[in-house]
Amino acid sequence: MSTDATTMTAEGVWAVEEGEIRSPGIIHVVMLALFTGIGIVVGTFGSLAIPIGFVSAFWPGQAVQSIGSIWFGWWGGIAAGLFPLISNSLSGSAPLPVSIAYLPANILQGMIAGYAFRRLKAHPALVHGRDWSIWILWGALVPNAIGAAWGSTMLVAFGLVTQAAQLITFLGWFVGNSIPTIILGSIILKFVSPLVMRSNAFVKKWWA
Repeated sequence: MSTDATTMTAEGVWAVEEGEIRSPGIIHVVMLALFTGIGIVVGTFGSLAIPIGFVSAFWPGQAVQSIGSIWFGWWGGIAAGLFPLISNSLSGSAPLPVSIAYLPANILQGMIAGYAFRRLKAHPALVHGRDWSIWILWGALVPNAIGAAWGSTMLVAFGLVTQAAQLITFLGWFVGNSIPTIILGSIILKFVSPLVMRSNAFVKKWWA
């Protein structure tokens, strides 16, 4: 791989070169653990910093969720599902049964961006305008709309939010996740992706 990852075409980023062998290794397990730990810290801090009932007005954990699968495939997706279980318990933002009910949406939120970047051949370092469009749509807006819809529905189902308050909860959830995803996620992708892409931890397919 080129020493300057930003000069690669988006197609080249995801292409497996002839003779290149890619397989899961200990580095991916380490990154799973590291990303889970980062998510716990960031997610817990965000939930404690600006809470609004059972949602946060600015939850940076979603940025970690979306970025993880872009860089690390399913390893990042697994971390996206795991760390909210712990961060929600530490911050007290949701009872454990509710956090478990969130799990399908958390995994989906963590995988949509990774799928879109691979399927649509977007550059992780957001080199071109098309990369930015894919990131904002499939890394921020769509995942957070799904997550907010699922999460607010679960809060109603568990009796923590009334049906009448679901729309307000949905909007607060969507905005509170989308803004940090776009702001923080964009900065991290732009400046950290070239480093990750040059490492053995970068996952071109789904597991390696």
